[in-house]
Amino acid sequence: MSEEGYRLIESKFVIYYTKITQEQLQKEKEEINRIESHDDSFNFLMAQNNIDSSYDNLNKAFVVMMKEIDAKLNYLITLLRDGKEKEKFLNYNKSYTCSVSASEINFINNSSLQIGDFLSISFFLPISSHNEIKATAKVEDIFQKNGNSCAKAKFIDINKNSQELIIYYGLLLDRERLKSKQLEL
Repeated sequence: MSEEGYRLIESKFVIYYTKITQEQLQKEKEEINRIESHDDSFNFLMAQNNIDSSYDNLNKAFVVMMKEIDAKLNYLITLLRDGKEKEKFLNYNKSYTCSVSASEINFINNSSLQIGDFLSISFFLPISSHNEIKATAKVEDIFQKNGNSCAKAKFIDINKNSQELIIYYGLLLDRERLKSKQLEL
C-alpha cells in the first residue's frame, strides 16, 4: 500500500523513463495535462457506463466497442503517418515495471538512478495499449527485488484520468486472479 492509500499492483510491462532537471518539471507538467482522456478504452468505458452483456445493453455495448476500435485505428494511423513515436523515446531508457499504483511506480533500475532524481515517465498499460500514460516522478528508494535493482518513483504530476485507468487495471487483474482461483477449485 502506498502512502496515499493506493494499492501496489504487481505487474510487468514496458516503461520508458529519462532523467530531467527540476526546471524541466513545469514543461513536462504542461504536456501531461494536454494528454487526451483515456475514456475511449473499451473496458474502461464498459465499466464507466455500467454496461453488462444483457440484451438491452447490446446497442450501447456496440457503440462503445466501435469507439474503442476507432481510437485504436486513429492511434495506428498516427504512428504510421508520423513515424515519430520511435524518435520520441530515443532519449529514454527502456525498462520493466515491478509494480504500479496510482501514486507511484517501481521498475527495474539499470543502476544509473539515484534517490532524488527527477524522471519523465511514459508507459502503456496492457488493457489500453493505445493510451500513453505520462507522468513526472521523483526516485524515493532503490531496493532489491527478485535479484534486480528496482527504483521506487513517486509520481509528482500525473493526469487524473491516468490514475483512474491504473486503478481500473488493478481491479481487472484482481478479477482475473479470482477467476483463476475459482477454476482451480
